[in-house]
Amino acid sequence: MSTSRSKKRALADAVLLTCLDFRYPHRIVDTMDARGLRGRYDHLVLPGGSLGVTLKPSWTETFLDQLRFAVEAHGISQVILLDHRDCMAFQQHTGVTRDDPEKERLAHKQYSDLATALILKHFPQLEGNITSLLLPVERVDEL
Repeated sequence: MSTSRSKKRALADAVLLTCLDFRYPHRIVDTMDARGLRGRYDHLVLPGGSLGVTLKPSWTETFLDQLRFAVEAHGISQVILLDHRDCMAFQQHTGVTRDDPEKERLAHKQYSDLATALILKHFPQLEGNITSLLLPVERVDEL
């Protein structure tokens, strides 16, 4: 009788990058569930989401290392960059606020485009499989 066990490799369909904002965990899960990806994605977190990918060289290196692991070990074939409005990291580093929704949207687009270009430079096989999304403001109004 053989004592070796067959090891099944864990596979995922996607890598999800989000901000670390404490207001959004349930909305992140809802977004991934709506895309049919429940339990089928690796979740990476950087302040500012797409902004964090290029904000500091050490964060860029960490992101790329984690993405490389996900590609090689989990066989991921897509990346989802999920930013959110009213982001403190964007406010601190770009000056945009939720008071100007179009300017805020354009800032998120700019950094998601930069993150996408960086990802494709290192992982050209992901061409056409990177999605950028922006969650609306999460808040509770006092009555």
